[in-house]
Amino acid sequence: MFVAQGALAAEWTGFYIGANVGGAFGDVNLTGVSETTTYVNILPGEEFKFEPDGVLGGLQIGYNYQMSDWLFGLEVEGHGMDFDSALGVSIEPDVASIESEWGATATARLGFILNASSLLYVKGGYATGNIKTTYLDTSGTPNTTGSFETDEIHHGWVVGAGFEHAIGDNTSFGVEYNYIDLGETDHSAVASGTGGGLVVNNIDAQFHTVTARLNYHFNPF
Repeated sequence: MFVAQGALAAEWTGFYIGANVGGAFGDVNLTGVSETTTYVNILPGEEFKFEPDGVLGGLQIGYNYQMSDWLFGLEVEGHGMDFDSALGVSIEPDVASIESEWGATATARLGFILNASSLLYVKGGYATGNIKTTYLDTSGTPNTTGSFETDEIHHGWVVGAGFEHAIGDNTSFGVEYNYIDLGETDHSAVASGTGGGLVVNNIDAQFHTVTARLNYHFNPF
């Protein structure tokens, strides 16, 4: 409903669905755990630091409950990502790389209604996503070249904050920042090529995301 002055007086209680798009950057550490190959140059205890960045986009669905000037909510969000980084390892031109293709969160939100139509909120909860690693050895002789690839699902947590503003009877626009910690997970793979063997690396991943969000609210403002 509209107030007499023409400003939108938002009532936030109800279900909503929306889309988001934005950017991501982060830190991913790869630490060698063990390897039984004749060519992989990531030794046990050796650590490599990646600083990936990229873009993401996805969908969110949630429910808000407004109590006076306060808002309580639950939200589930999923996104696809183009988020990667590569670097040379030990003996050039060997190359190790990491990549994330998707992620998801399930969070609780606590917000404060700033004025007739604006909301400032914080959120936190569960996060998950995939991390892929690849290694390509091209520096040795034909008998000591090869590669391996891993793709593991990580589980962790997310905290974030955002601003949302009602721009129509059923729509709102906002911006949101999230810090996502996907924790540590061991990745293992059998390397291809002559002299291949089992490779185990530990991957520790943290991301930052900044997104623009557009929501459709099933209960009109």
